[in-house]
Amino acid sequence: MDYRKLPVYEQRERILEALKDNQVIVVESPTGSGKTTQLPVILHEAGYAAKGIIGVTQPRRIAALSVSEFIAKQLNVQLGTLVGYKMRFEDKTDFSTKIKIMTDGILLQEMKLDPMMMRYDVMIVDEAHERSLNIDFILGLLKRVLEARPEFKVIISSATINADIFSSYFGDCPVVKIDTITYPVTLVYDPPSIENNTDILMEKITEIVERTVTGKRSGDILIFLPGEKAIKDCIALLSLSKVKDKLHIIPLYARLGKDEQERVFELAPEGKVKVVVSTNIAETSVTIDGITTVIDSGLAKLNFYNPKTFTSSLIEVPISKASANQRKGRAGRTAPGYCYRLYTREDFEGRALFTMEEIYRTDLSEVVLRMAELGITDFERFDFISKPGRSGIIGAIEILNLLDALNPDRTLSNVGTMMCAFPLLPRLSRMIVESMLKYPDVLEEVLIAASFLSTQSPYVLPPGEEIEARSAHHAFRDRNGDFVSYLKLFTAFVRSGNKTKFCETNYLDERTMLEIVRIKEQLELIVHDQGMVIKSGGPVEHYLS
Repeated sequence: MDYRKLPVYEQRERILEALKDNQVIVVESPTGSGKTTQLPVILHEAGYAAKGIIGVTQPRRIAALSVSEFIAKQLNVQLGTLVGYKMRFEDKTDFSTKIKIMTDGILLQEMKLDPMMMRYDVMIVDEAHERSLNIDFILGLLKRVLEARPEFKVIISSATINADIFSSYFGDCPVVKIDTITYPVTLVYDPPSIENNTDILMEKITEIVERTVTGKRSGDILIFLPGEKAIKDCIALLSLSKVKDKLHIIPLYARLGKDEQERVFELAPEGKVKVVVSTNIAETSVTIDGITTVIDSGLAKLNFYNPKTFTSSLIEVPISKASANQRKGRAGRTAPGYCYRLYTREDFEGRALFTMEEIYRTDLSEVVLRMAELGITDFERFDFISKPGRSGIIGAIEILNLLDALNPDRTLSNVGTMMCAFPLLPRLSRMIVESMLKYPDVLEEVLIAASFLSTQSPYVLPPGEEIEARSAHHAFRDRNGDFVSYLKLFTAFVRSGNKTKFCETNYLDERTMLEIVRIKEQLELIVHDQGMVIKSGGPVEHYLS
């Protein structure tokens, strides 16, 4: 691959010229143009790493790893030297690292010790269009750094989704728009005969796939569905279709490991059509060449917080017009294509223009706690790119007061200071602190429970094997509640000799179970750093009888 022919690299002079005269620029270009991988290389070649580090934030762990591997290969260096990455549990950098790819959360952690980011000369905020809560908070903090450090530079990297909002936020800074060659996409509105019926929806998708393959249309197929279960159900039905022998089906969702996700970039075997069945991760975060047919369910799952119950839930919602158009664009990157929308034109016209930003639909207590940690106490006046409602901030303060994390003047209490040591949601870090202060004899059990609660569920329900899976899961259930079930499962997993076989037998996601173990190990290190000895209560019946 000739990296110099990527659209972003070809426009490097425009980018550098804009950055020379401005502290902040926005680079707007479509998915697949090379924004993520080439911007750090362009800056490195131009000498921006001579004194400090070129930082790049990524919203996803897998992206941070794959991007750093790509750039290291391009520059012909060993990963972890000139080019490195850092994320929770992993730090692949050394004293010589000049291009550092990190998750959003890691940058926020670093800013606790270095609020003015003195080690960095440039920070690239990638995938800014996703507008996650972390991204919005980082943008607000970077604005403060820019005021204090005139020499500091920021590049906001965005797909073609409302990029002008970033320019307005940073004082009408320049927007460098980089176009790529696109091909026409024929749009077809083809809703199923019955709305809101998953079975009928899957049958409609199968029908379109069969029609596309038997019609000998060239190119691969990308199907957008709202979640993992829908993806597995769709794959199960496609595996029984009339054209099953001609399909090379690949799932794509966040829970998959790096190797499994990278299967989407492989060519289909000779004589077969690649069918990628994906969540909205394939809208802008992943570039898959060769797609000429997109089937769009028009649905996605978003996280919504309920302040009455203090809980968050993934809710299936209609996607915005911007998301729908991003999905359509996936079909026209390499050749003319088709996009089948499984909803009506009237439905599309009535949808929101953009996806609701996370700051309007999530619990703000973690961000408010991090503000207090940074010495920011006027929470309501913090300069977010999109102002959260006052009720959201007040609700977060109320939660933190219930957790005894704040003093009356909104500074961190002793409990709040202890909580901030843990990279967890406030209620989980408070649980650990409570055990440290009052129940040290069961601290290990509390760390295990917090580890389970800070990641996704390890239980899997493969289509067609739901009964067997539930039976296997039930073996770890306990009448004393979920926490005791977690303890039993964790102990059995750690003691198992062949962990892969253990997970297969008990219908568990091995990657998630290993992550839970790593989280516990990290939490143990933090507890040790605070001078605590980790004790266990021993057998459950000793303290729950």
